[in-house]
Amino acid sequence: MSYPRLFLDTADVAEIREAVATGIIAGVATNPNKLMRSGIKPQDVVDEIRSFFDGPIALQALGRTADELEADGLRLNGLGPNLAVKIPTTFEGLKAITRLVPQGVATNATLVFNPGQGLAAGLAGSPYISPFIGRAVMMGGDGIAVIRDIRKCYDAFGIGTCIVGASIKDARQAVEAIKAGAHAVAVTYPVFRGMLSHPATDAGLEEFIRNATEIEQ
Repeated sequence: MSYPRLFLDTADVAEIREAVATGIIAGVATNPNKLMRSGIKPQDVVDEIRSFFDGPIALQALGRTADELEADGLRLNGLGPNLAVKIPTTFEGLKAITRLVPQGVATNATLVFNPGQGLAAGLAGSPYISPFIGRAVMMGGDGIAVIRDIRKCYDAFGIGTCIVGASIKDARQAVEAIKAGAHAVAVTYPVFRGMLSHPATDAGLEEFIRNATEIEQ
């Protein structure tokens, strides 16, 4: 089964444009906090991203009841093509997922902090789930272990839901999430840049350039 592998976790269009230029970004994940900081409405963000990127874009549905989440999920799904609607993995959220998926909405069960939530979302047919790693660590939990347990449950039951490691605070957490069984990771722009950086790489490049310049002289 083919999954998107790397999501950029931001609503900053300039960051998205820069990251997409590398050719390895498969999707974009946003949330209300990031949209608020960007000062751009969801429809405008979708329109701008779609001008240069056709991969999945995840938007957060808001509401406490299944009815509210379903209504907001349908609204967001209508903003453009190839969208994923993030639904909180609560009792009400699970009901919303089972309503939205048959209507053609690609849901992402988010705010997952324990294996039971992940298993339930997979059984509900959500195409994506997002276990939170960094937030779990901040609360004394082990988000990597949660991903490992969810993946074991999915493999045992033959569930094809894409596990997206989210709330990743550094490059090491991204790698550990994949090693634990995540099919994909969602990383912020600073983490993405950090994944591609190392002082030894910079030093080696400068040495190569210096040596090549001396040879030419």
